Amino acid sequence: MHPFQKKHLLFLVSILLPLQTISQIYNTEVEAKINIEERNGMLQITGTAYNKTEIDQSVRYVLSVIKTNPENSNTSKNDQSGRIVLKPAEQQNLSSTTINTNNEDRIILLLLIYNLEEKIIGQDRIVINDNISDEEIKQQLQKKVEQTVYSDDLDTASQDGLTLRGIVTEDTKTKPGRDFYTMFFSDYNLNNINGEKIVAIKEVIALGNNTKIEIFVGDDKVVEFFLRPQREFLKTMSDASIRRVAQHFERLKREANSIKRY
Repeated sequence: MHPFQKKHLLFLVSILLPLQTISQIYNTEVEAKINIEERNGMLQITGTAYNKTEIDQSVRYVLSVIKTNPENSNTSKNDQSGRIVLKPAEQQNLSSTTINTNNEDRIILLLLIYNLEEKIIGQDRIVINDNISDEEIKQQLQKKVEQTVYSDDLDTASQDGLTLRGIVTEDTKTKPGRDFYTMFFSDYNLNNINGEKIVAIKEVIALGNNTKIEIFVGDDKVVEFFLRPQREFLKTMSDASIRRVAQHFERLKREANSIKRY
């Protein structure tokens, strides 16, 4: 029996974000997919990758579980990541996690696949406990559960032209880097920025034994600073970075509106 047939799983929803013809095209070389299966009252979440090309693909993946408490809006994020090499036309399971079906948090499952240049080439996203009707839940979950075979015959625009909103990714190397990401991610959600481009927090090696934080909005670097472990410094930089990122999104909106008028 499929999960969508069971009343106690009606909270589960699989939603693809709105299609945008101007967005970057993903899943054309390596396709990311999140599969779900019910096992003994738990949801088994598995990320997979499929190489749609005729050459080997060396990729990095991140499978994220982002939980938001509906009562106090507290947010937590757990990542599983790794690197693999996919042979032509090969499909591999990447990593797995489980979720309790009684969990009432709003949960975003996000799978991102990066190439050697650290560009996102594959993505999939599922939202659990989103406030939509039971009928929509049944229809969308049925589609996700039954979608177990990859197909090159699907229309590229409808399959791959997706826009992510409100997503912040992490590529840090030290505890201060992770602490900064946690502060930034919390502030990003509290400020309801919900940007249409992915915000990437990267920690890179600098001079000596130092590291620095680089923050990208899409392909645009908007913040860069040398990292220090003091909590007060991290909080100050998080607040300043949030303002810079929010201003960048506002500038992108103004530019888009200006282009539409002309």
